Amino acid sequence: MSSSSFPFLLFSLFLFVIHPTFFQSTIPSCKSLKFSNRTFANCNDLPTLNAVLHWTYNPSNSSLSMAFTAKPSQPNGWVAWGLNPNGKGMAGAQALLALKTDPSSPITVSTYDIKSYGEINKGPISFKVGSLLAEETGSAYTIFGTWELPTGQAKFNQIWQVGPVTNGKISKHEFAPPNLGAKQVLSLSGSTGPAASPSGTPSDPTVSPLSSAPSGAKIVGSAPAPGSGENAGERLVSSALALGALAVSFLF
Repeated sequence: MSSSSFPFLLFSLFLFVIHPTFFQSTIPSCKSLKFSNRTFANCNDLPTLNAVLHWTYNPSNSSLSMAFTAKPSQPNGWVAWGLNPNGKGMAGAQALLALKTDPSSPITVSTYDIKSYGEINKGPISFKVGSLLAEETGSAYTIFGTWELPTGQAKFNQIWQVGPVTNGKISKHEFAPPNLGAKQVLSLSGSTGPAASPSGTPSDPTVSPLSSAPSGAKIVGSAPAPGSGENAGERLVSSALALGALAVSFLF
């Protein structure tokens, strides 16, 4: 490597480190993620796509109150969570999908019948759902809803996904391993998270499956641990600035 190219490489590293996307934080763990005026009995850190599910199951009326949190694959994209009554993958899933079509538009949530990978229909699904709400906090979207489930069934195949929006319409998600692995059995018979009071969103059979609402409450995460999050970012910026200054000094 020539001595003249070394300062340029250092300066490029400096620009890379301070790029705004570098500071995009991950979603807190399910036990740390809190909601305004809503609590759930259970939570799961889903194994792919940095997604979190909170839920409360009421066996007396077979209702499931849930909150799914994830980040779209790009700003103003979409996130989705659903149950597949007949399979383990995306095809056949009955889903709730939240999206933003542009920076100025509100976030909305609707039901989608995913008949196959090539046929995704916005409209009624086979489960009765209500109390739908979508919220945006930072770059994360959260879907709230209640599901009326078959009596006596304690296990369901759940799916989740994130993707982009193109020209105001949902586009296909990536087919990378994290996307293809976004499926898991949801067991309602045991608690997997900290005990809490029931969800603040009761089952409401009068709400239309296509109901939606604009963003309202905020998601409150835990404070960043020492050495992570913003503190780590600040230290890296300081290091980057030092590298940049060193690079500039080589130029002169």
